[in-house]
Amino acid sequence: MCRLLIILANLILVACSSSANQPIATQMRSDIKQINPNEVVIEDIRILVTELFPIEVNIVAVGNLPNSCTTINQITEEQKGDTLTLKITAKPRPICPNKIKQTFAEVIPLDVAGLTSGLYKVKVNNKINTFELGIDNIIR
Repeated sequence: MCRLLIILANLILVACSSSANQPIATQMRSDIKQINPNEVVIEDIRILVTELFPIEVNIVAVGNLPNSCTTINQITEEQKGDTLTLKITAKPRPICPNKIKQTFAEVIPLDVAGLTSGLYKVKVNNKINTFELGIDNIIR
C-alpha cells in the first residue's frame, strides 16, 4: 500500500511538472515605439525665429555622435497639427579607431511657409521646445 502511494505521488509530480517545458504565450506590446538605433541623441535644441516677413524658423540641434567616424545621415521633417517633428539619424562606420564622442551643432531650417499664427511644438529626436508665430506666415 505504501509503495502504491509513492508511485502515485511520483506520477502526479511528473504530470504536473511537464507543463514547465511548454512554451509560454507572450503578448507583444504595440504601444511601445521602436527606437531607431541610428537616431542621434540630442542634448539641446534652440529655436531662432526671424522678425522679417515671410517668417523663417531655424532649429539649432546640439548633440553627440559616438565617434569621429560617424556622420549625420538624414534629417526628416513631418508636421501634424501644431507639432513639427524632426528626426536626425547618423551613419556609423563599422570600424572606427576613435571612440571619443564628437559634439555637433546642426542648423536646420523649418518649413513654416503657410502656417497660421499660434504656438507650435518642435520635437527633435528626444528633445522638445516651442515657438510662437505672432502673425500668419502666408504669402498672398
